[in-house]
Amino acid sequence: MLQRFKLSGNLVKMAHLVYFNGRGRGEVIRMMLAAAEIPFTESFLTERQEFEKFIQDGSLPFKQVPLLKIDDMELVQTNAIVHYVSRKGQLYGADDKEAAIIDMYYEASRDFFMVFLPVIFMKTEEQAIADAKTAGEDRYFPALEKRLTENGTGFLVGKSMTMADVGFLEVLLLCVEYGGVNFLDNFSEVKKYYNRLISIPSIANFLSGPLRKRKNDEQYRTEVKRVLNRK
Repeated sequence: MLQRFKLSGNLVKMAHLVYFNGRGRGEVIRMMLAAAEIPFTESFLTERQEFEKFIQDGSLPFKQVPLLKIDDMELVQTNAIVHYVSRKGQLYGADDKEAAIIDMYYEASRDFFMVFLPVIFMKTEEQAIADAKTAGEDRYFPALEKRLTENGTGFLVGKSMTMADVGFLEVLLLCVEYGGVNFLDNFSEVKKYYNRLISIPSIANFLSGPLRKRKNDEQYRTEVKRVLNRK
């Protein structure tokens, strides 16, 4: 029997995420589902044949994961999934202008995230920290400080958390996890923003619960290579 839950007064089915048992491109989807208070289950790819079965079934038209099953749909492409969940969870602003600004900051967060995405395969943690510090202090943290000061609500757009905030929170969590608790000290508004976001109940519950994935490790690297048939 399909489980259903309340969301904004409507009954919705539980979503299901198919990805690896690690962060990668799936973690922002998990965080967005948590922020939208959409319950979800997961299954993890560990063997090549599992991946091939999804391709043969037509669930992965571009032969890529993550895959989110939600509302009788099978969605792929991370940003498409995030945008759908954001709209469904009312995390996409009050009008088209706010949505455009949310898109702008969310896309900036994805550029910043790319500093960390290849760390498990292509560069060391030390290099990621150095790159994040350079990018953060030169481009992203000053822009966030300015925007947060101008908006004056503690969020990037509007008066509550949006997709843009979730996107940047994922990267700020990585900055602090890799670079230490003092990583944001030179940017007081960003540090207050980070602490505010991690205190929101839906986010705090996610971060302290079992759905938050461990830091990518050798097991994750091995499983991804095996599933994607990479050396």
